[in-house]
Amino acid sequence: MTSTSSQQTYAELLLQYQPKSIKTEQEYNRALKVVEAMISSELTEAETELFELLVLLIEKYEEIHYPMGKSTPVATLSSLMYEFDIKPTSLVGVFGSLNLVNQVINGQGNISQSQAELLAKFFNDHYSGLSLTAVDFIK
Repeated sequence: MTSTSSQQTYAELLLQYQPKSIKTEQEYNRALKVVEAMISSELTEAETELFELLVLLIEKYEEIHYPMGKSTPVATLSSLMYEFDIKPTSLVGVFGSLNLVNQVINGQGNISQSQAELLAKFFNDHYSGLSLTAVDFIK
């Protein structure tokens, strides 16, 4: 969708696209095509409103039909360690010993509240753009 000199109002866009709850794969694919076309365009305020609505409808459909499941604290930690090439020795300050780090990574120990807070701080401080909290590391 590209902006035109005669900008459509939100009501006109709603009439044109008639967004509704997505129930079928065909409706899902149609909404995806509209959103994908909008991503590469400079949107008007009304188009932005429609875009946000379509994204919410798509996300709701995906939650139902393509559930992701909740990650475990160990999976989150392992993924971050892999992504940022963190060695277990780098986390000794968080856990207190290399043995405890290895126990947690191997699923033989749990992450305490204080360790979870330190992990969030560790990753947030070292890698800009992250906004982890202790909740990301607790069951």
